[in-house]
Amino acid sequence: MQEARVTMYLRQTWNDPRLESEDEETQQSRRIPRWEHVWVPDTFFRADLGSFVHEQTVPNKLMRLEKNGDIWYVMK
Repeated sequence: MQEARVTMYLRQTWNDPRLESEDEETQQSRRIPRWEHVWVPDTFFRADLGSFVHEQTVPNKLMRLEKNGDIWYVMK
């Protein structure tokens, strides 16, 4: 059996119409500092033998929200 190790950045985008904003003062795109309150897809790798989320002093995650409800999510 062969094994491989991979360090990767997982980037995902999706749309959540509940987060749309029509406020004229809202920027086109904004960073979300508290992503634990936003639904995130439960992505998994089927043949994974073991994995972990890379964390240093702070979690390596970034989430951005567009006015139309598009969410851009990146994690290492």
